[in-house]
Amino acid sequence: LLLPYFIFLLSLPFSSSSFCNHHDSSALLLFKNSLALNTSHHYYWFVDHYPWLHVYCSFSSKTESWKNGTDCCEWDGVTCDIISGHVIGLDLSCSNLQGQLHPNSTIFSLRHLQQLNLAYNDFSGSSLYSAIGDLVNLMHLNLSYSQISGDIPSTISHLSKLLSLDLGCLYLTIGDPNYARMRVDRYTWKKLIQNATNLRELYLDDVDMSSIGVSSLSLLTNLSSSLISLSLVSTELQGNLWSHILSLPNLQMLDLSFNKDLGGELPKSNWSTPLSNLALSHTAFSGNIPDSIGHLKSLNTLYLW
Repeated sequence: LLLPYFIFLLSLPFSSSSFCNHHDSSALLLFKNSLALNTSHHYYWFVDHYPWLHVYCSFSSKTESWKNGTDCCEWDGVTCDIISGHVIGLDLSCSNLQGQLHPNSTIFSLRHLQQLNLAYNDFSGSSLYSAIGDLVNLMHLNLSYSQISGDIPSTISHLSKLLSLDLGCLYLTIGDPNYARMRVDRYTWKKLIQNATNLRELYLDDVDMSSIGVSSLSLLTNLSSSLISLSLVSTELQGNLWSHILSLPNLQMLDLSFNKDLGGELPKSNWSTPLSNLALSHTAFSGNIPDSIGHLKSLNTLYLW
């Protein structure tokens, strides 16, 4: 007797779309209204002297599609959970956003976010506020080239699910009178590395790490099973780096360039990692290039100038 009813249910059209959670929709609209649009940018293509570091930014004002009374799951840059309707992804990179990011910004109330990308916008030297630590479900956070400055709050260590973190801001902002730079202290660094133990990609180019000693940097060994990409270009690191940082077993890309007071030597043995890109240019590394470099079977880019 139940079979016809069951067949009827199977014949109903299935939709994977979902209506946006009302709270999240309101939070996004308030975030949009707190900022202005600078539509003077159209595109940006940039390739520096490291071929794997490149940027293509096709600027578009994604938030223009955000209208009250429409489903935010259909808005540009927004990804929703198909069951709950909560916003789990927000990609507003290259979106012409301009203005202050406030400590009570509604973007920090999107507690279901797993991915947040605000790269290549102009937040006018705003700080990265402690409220970032409320987004405990974040797995991917990209705030690069977004004109955010000041101390990275210790609450960033609450993001224990992080797989990738990009706070870099290099090259494009040199000579810019509005240039903004972030800083990380030893305590915050330690808490972040101890808690975000699944980090696969870490980009902190031009973040001020002058207070981080090489002993604190050695905490990266806690990420030996996960870390694939590490870029700490022009971070004012100093001291002699322990060679085992260069021997992390899963590391494929390592860039420590433009840290003129950071020294060390290349590993002389047990250096058979999957490194494909290694850059130590403009550092105080010294000594012979050892035979062990021949064990890097995947190496295709090497900068030592």
